[in-house]
Amino acid sequence: MRKRSVCAILLVTALLLLTGMAFAPWAGAQIQPILRVYLRRLQVEDSLRIDVQGDYILEDGSMAFSDGAELTVVLRENQLVLHTGNAAIVMGPSMKLVRAQGEKQSALLLGGESGLYEGDLLLTIESGVIKPVLYIHIEDYLLGVVPFEMGDSFPLEALKAQAIAARTYALRKSGSSGDYDVEDTTNDQAYRGRTTYSPLSEQAVRETEGICGVFNGALAQCYYSASNGGQTELGQHVWPTSDPDAYAYMDMRDDPYDLENPDSVVKRFTLRKTPGEEGIAPALHNALVTAMSEQLEAMGIEAADELIRFDEFTNVEAITPKFEGDSRLMTELRFTVKISVREYTYRDSSTPVPAPQQTPSASAQSAEPSPSPSPTPRPTATPAFSPYTAVDTPFTVVLPIFTAAEQAMGLSINISQNELITVSDIGSAFMIESRRYGHGVGMSQRGAQQMAAQYGMTYEEILGFYYPGMGLLQYDLPRSELPAVNLGLMATPEPTPSPTPRPTLMPVTAENLPEGAYVAVVANIDEDSSLNLREAPSMSADVIRRLYKDQRLIVVSVSADGWAYVRTDVMEGYVRSEYLQTAEEGSPQ
Repeated sequence: MRKRSVCAILLVTALLLLTGMAFAPWAGAQIQPILRVYLRRLQVEDSLRIDVQGDYILEDGSMAFSDGAELTVVLRENQLVLHTGNAAIVMGPSMKLVRAQGEKQSALLLGGESGLYEGDLLLTIESGVIKPVLYIHIEDYLLGVVPFEMGDSFPLEALKAQAIAARTYALRKSGSSGDYDVEDTTNDQAYRGRTTYSPLSEQAVRETEGICGVFNGALAQCYYSASNGGQTELGQHVWPTSDPDAYAYMDMRDDPYDLENPDSVVKRFTLRKTPGEEGIAPALHNALVTAMSEQLEAMGIEAADELIRFDEFTNVEAITPKFEGDSRLMTELRFTVKISVREYTYRDSSTPVPAPQQTPSASAQSAEPSPSPSPTPRPTATPAFSPYTAVDTPFTVVLPIFTAAEQAMGLSINISQNELITVSDIGSAFMIESRRYGHGVGMSQRGAQQMAAQYGMTYEEILGFYYPGMGLLQYDLPRSELPAVNLGLMATPEPTPSPTPRPTLMPVTAENLPEGAYVAVVANIDEDSSLNLREAPSMSADVIRRLYKDQRLIVVSVSADGWAYVRTDVMEGYVRSEYLQTAEEGSPQ
């Protein structure tokens, strides 16, 4: 790629020197500015609605679509069928819509959503569904990422840091050997198309255009997460590698900005030091009794929830870091607790038992067990509890944080089981807190927000804190010239008020028909009229497409109320049978 200019590079160099960030040599000669984005989030199956803004053409130049064109691509018998205007065109196993020159910025609205997808759209078939992949310039892609990774509620400098991190992350993955580079989900980065209500996010992208993070002559891996919980995580802890330099520009450090941001995700559990008769949460009670069962049984005490009462918690602490060094990712909680215990006693049915308070209907019942299906038959032995007796020796109980303690106290935030657990003595209770939303590597979005909003820090300072060994460089990421539109093709997908050629009828193969099926044609309608093919046998069902006179159909069945289930080689649905005639009667085909 070309350098922007000597002035631009000197400017970036000066910024890096001012902020103390390392300046890396020119990097990334093979950077591809066009990113292939798999639109997994749209969950496309066998159809996709496409609304055209600006001008588009098919990749082979055979058809053009003007501003406002409404398209639907349907998967039928392993073929893509394009519906536009009054025509249905079999496209085969793939098709690509390409932006063209025009007065208006070209973009697509997909699946009825509001985001503008400003790129070329490739549709293929994979595993029996339509697979959409968007080919988009990196700067246009970021306009649909930054508003959804942060959004305009964040300060501008934090948004700039987000734009640079997202740009670097995506460009590092561009040009991969697969059929796409990134997904539009948080598996990579959230992308939902460009919005029309995120001016601050757009400003952040524009004002950092082309700026990327570099390390050792190549693009860095600018990982980031929503909240690190107060400490950045090491890359090798999350994605182990034998390359000692893979994450050398990041370190493990305390992050006071994330910790103090009131918007950072925190879950809390309050454990009273002296629970009293109310006891503690049942799930925690059960987890602790289970964990101390061996100690209890060694003392001849039965380890049953209803026999143990927790009288006092004298200490709670998070212990056993998962990693060496200064990691605060603890894996166990240690409780020091005093308990009381009680025992079961039993009385058989011959021992007099004080009668409970009863209603008149209940007191009239026999004291003998009833053979009828009574809701509460009297047992032959009645359990009772002895009084609680305090155990002199305190117990030390250790619970694994992942997942026993987290589940018992409702502290889980991540499926990755990497929350940072802290314990504070708040006087009459212990406050157990869980933090970290995401992997914690690299930039914390909540930390960046706090740095910019409360401390006025610039994007260079934010990036310098989270990627201390990384440099910044500004790349020239050129755009290709868009192809011109052949205006003569515009009438094909979008019929004008002037007379247009009759659309091509769908093919029908009449071999090996099911028993009772026959070939019919659309009849009993005017030449300029059409018959609705519906998804279900109802006038209120959605219209799949319009059928024209002489369209051949295979009639599979006809219901008693006059709905015919029909199909062609590319689609199937329901029509009213009174508009059909057998092929021999109605068509010369």
